[in-house]
Amino acid sequence: MKNCWILLPILAIAACGPSDRCEVPPQPKMLAVKDLTLVQKADAMGVPPSQVPEDAVGGPAFDTYVARHNDAVQVGYCVDSESYKARAMKDDMSTVARAVMATCKVTNEPDVLASVLKYRNCAVGNK
Repeated sequence: MKNCWILLPILAIAACGPSDRCEVPPQPKMLAVKDLTLVQKADAMGVPPSQVPEDAVGGPAFDTYVARHNDAVQVGYCVDSESYKARAMKDDMSTVARAVMATCKVTNEPDVLASVLKYRNCAVGNK
C-alpha cells in the first residue's frame, strides 16, 4: 500500500510529546489543492521547490497528491480513533491491533500496535 509511508510519520508524531492525554483524536483537516504550500507543490510535481512555476495552481499531479495525502490522513485518523475506542479492552494487544487493522483496512501492524499501546497506556494512567 503506497499510502503507508505517510502514515508512519503521522503516528510517530501522534505517539509522543505533551499530547499524551486520553483525549479523542481530533478530526483531520483535509488538504485542498488551493491550500498547497510551495514544498507540497514541488513534491506533487517531482521537482525542487525552486523549479515550481509561480502560476502553478492545479492539475492532475496536484489532484493526485491531495488525494493521496487525504487518504493517508483518513487512515491515520481511523487507526487513532479505533485505538482510542479500544483503550479499555482487556483483550490481548495484538488481537486489538488486528481488529483495528481490519476496521481501517491497513496492513502496517507496527504502527497500529504503537497507536493501541499509546491509548492503552494512557487509559491506565501511564504517560
